[in-house]
Amino acid sequence: MKKKSQLATGIICWLLFGILLINVSHNSPWITRLDQLGYQLTQPTFSLKTQVMIILTHFGDPIIIQALTILIALYLWWQSKFNLSLWYVLLQFVGYSLVILVKYNVLRIRPSNKLFPANGYSFPSGHTFATVIFVLTILSLILPYLHHQSWKIAWQVIGALWIIIIMITRVYLRDHFTSDVISGLLLASGWWLITAAFRHQLSQWLIKPITKIRI
Repeated sequence: MKKKSQLATGIICWLLFGILLINVSHNSPWITRLDQLGYQLTQPTFSLKTQVMIILTHFGDPIIIQALTILIALYLWWQSKFNLSLWYVLLQFVGYSLVILVKYNVLRIRPSNKLFPANGYSFPSGHTFATVIFVLTILSLILPYLHHQSWKIAWQVIGALWIIIIMITRVYLRDHFTSDVISGLLLASGWWLITAAFRHQLSQWLIKPITKIRI
């Protein structure tokens, strides 16, 4: 049942992502309204707030997130948890290739008048995608060791706030449109859930070469 639920929810996330992708590609009026609304919610703009947002947005930088993912993977490998090590590398790095694939097919130009430099195309948000996968990775590693429900909820709230803050910083700094960060969230959530539904089969495929080498 859990597998079916994960798969169904993941597919729904990707269907919603697909709806946004199609409408962004066709410059639908409601996408423009959504983008404007999201930007307005991050206002007003002033110097101190901008500096804080610049600092916070680094906590979602894909390069930093991927470096931390490698460190976690190396630690798990050192702990002889080869399966987990490879699994989280697959989720972050193969998953991020989806972001690049979409970016270079949609070719959406970033917002003008950026408050912080950003290169490449805008849709979907790589910062949001990388952060969602990393937060879910951390939670999946920590939560099984927490025995009090209150602690589990606290960590989940912290994780959710981390994702939301990164989404807000990307819109505030005019590095992304609102629809970009929502799409990054949906793409990452769908990727996590769909792969989780097939985790056993994928894990066996990942670990097979390692098993052969050790034999």
